Amino acid sequence: MFRLFVDSSTGVDVYPEYDFDDSEKKIESRHRTRDGSEFVYKWSEYSVIKMSVMYVNSAFKSQVNEWWSNNTNLLWMETGGTDVTSVRLTNTTKPISKVIKPYYDLFQGKIELGTY
Repeated sequence: MFRLFVDSSTGVDVYPEYDFDDSEKKIESRHRTRDGSEFVYKWSEYSVIKMSVMYVNSAFKSQVNEWWSNNTNLLWMETGGTDVTSVRLTNTTKPISKVIKPYYDLFQGKIELGTY
């Protein structure tokens, strides 16, 4: 279980599905000279976290979609852990947008987070 939050009073508990992916990406330039030497310039590094969530209620849906709409700076941590990461929702479309049939009050979606 993870916690996605703005501060201690505003947050949601996230129970990701099995497609949870926490990967690292880097921005770098590689240049090869005439003599075959290679120069690598690393400009930055960032984390990308992707996961599906299912059976979330309307409060969860509203909060996450509001954060996405407002480009809110968020914090991400594993429950019981001490490592807190600064993230933003990086989805190109609304993260939680589908109703789970036959329910009318439970939703599913994909959450994509990126560090900054």
